Amino acid sequence: MWKCLGFSVVLFSFLENGECYRRGLKPTVYEHSHYEDEGNKFLCLVLGLCAYFPSSQTKANMKVIYKWNYLEYEYNTEQERRAAIDSEEFVPGKGSPIDVNVFYGHHPSEKKMFVTIPRFQKGVPFTVGTVTNRTRNGNPIIAPFPSWDWYRNVEACGPRRIVSVYRTAIDRCGRLWVLDNGVLLDKMACQPQILAFDIRTGRLMYRHELSKDITTDVTLMVTIMVDVRDSCDDVFIYSADCQGNTIYVTDVNKDVSWAVKDKTMYPWPTYGTYKILGTIFDIMDGVLGMALEPYHPGKDRKLYYHAMSSPTENWVYTSHLRNQTMFSGGELSTPQIFHTYEGQRSTQSAAEVIDSKGTMFFGLHGKQELACFDTSGEYGSRSSMGVIERNDETLPFVSGINVAKNSRGIEELWAVTTPFQKVYTDTLDTKEINFRILGAKIDDLTYGSVCRHGSSSPPHKGHFHHPPQPGHGY
Repeated sequence: MWKCLGFSVVLFSFLENGECYRRGLKPTVYEHSHYEDEGNKFLCLVLGLCAYFPSSQTKANMKVIYKWNYLEYEYNTEQERRAAIDSEEFVPGKGSPIDVNVFYGHHPSEKKMFVTIPRFQKGVPFTVGTVTNRTRNGNPIIAPFPSWDWYRNVEACGPRRIVSVYRTAIDRCGRLWVLDNGVLLDKMACQPQILAFDIRTGRLMYRHELSKDITTDVTLMVTIMVDVRDSCDDVFIYSADCQGNTIYVTDVNKDVSWAVKDKTMYPWPTYGTYKILGTIFDIMDGVLGMALEPYHPGKDRKLYYHAMSSPTENWVYTSHLRNQTMFSGGELSTPQIFHTYEGQRSTQSAAEVIDSKGTMFFGLHGKQELACFDTSGEYGSRSSMGVIERNDETLPFVSGINVAKNSRGIEELWAVTTPFQKVYTDTLDTKEINFRILGAKIDDLTYGSVCRHGSSSPPHKGHFHHPPQPGHGY
């Protein structure tokens, strides 16, 4: 069920076989004084009670912006919520956030923070939502996106459905791209599909259902990359299948998809055993982490990727992926186009992201670390790859990580962290803080690190932006 944090799992049923979490630590509670400090900074930004968020002249760490003991969902009335609990549509204590994406827009009213909650467990009423400014028992309430209508009777597989989502993507054209793997609990209820919504209105702009001719019974699509070039109409989608060990390519303009396979997309048996804060379990998840390098007009673009249960990082030119004829001889017909770095990680890693300066960010799961890699250098080299933060409490497992540019044009790093080992082994303690959304300005995080091309410029002064969205904001 955790098949791939997508994981693939031998133990459970959170992410099913891993995420390929679903089929994809006991964190210590923050010391009161520390959390209160961070909370006050957040509130002053949200409520406009402070003029600025002071930046340190030294390297900063990721800050806790939201935290949950367990997830809470928005219902119109208490009666509706109680009925959902009675019918087990909503089971308190079930469900884990996997990904976060932040949209700033051009006006404060447009700001949204999206989270995903895959439905690999019973009791998760919807799978894509926005974090609101309301709480219940201290847990921020999540509202469905785009609306409740998309989560009713999903097993009928109608065109207006969203079954289960691990990760989303936001493009520069104001669209939220949703990769719906179609898997409910441990069964593929519907064919996988790709949806694009206008973030401002919630209107569906594009829908593409993948053909049964290219997917398999074990397909579990968990990560989506959106490749937009010179125009908002020039779009290709790359989707990672952590159980089928496949990257699917979708030409949005032609509304067609094809499958691409290579040995680099498979898990390593020697990296199928995980040890996170003392808990040991097995997950054999294939390709899951993906990131696109910055686009430069007229130049080719690399897609970086790795199997979660592996130590390697790989890349392929997108010009090859976008050329459907290269794969007419079969999914495995072009091994020469895929490249693997000689250097390796010392542990497994799930999601990854690359900022506009070419710096990659990712979690190291056996060490509770957030790492960075200057993609102009060699992977694994001490001169281009390093750890920027380690924290057993706040970084037990980085399941989702993305970059957002705030209203001042400053890039921020956002991440979801979970006690994956507890979700996976069904030992979650809802009396503890389990899930966190973290954020920080990237220049603050990387200040003085090996990942900034030797730059010694100080961190930005001013705000770390996360103002509220009226009604359903943060």
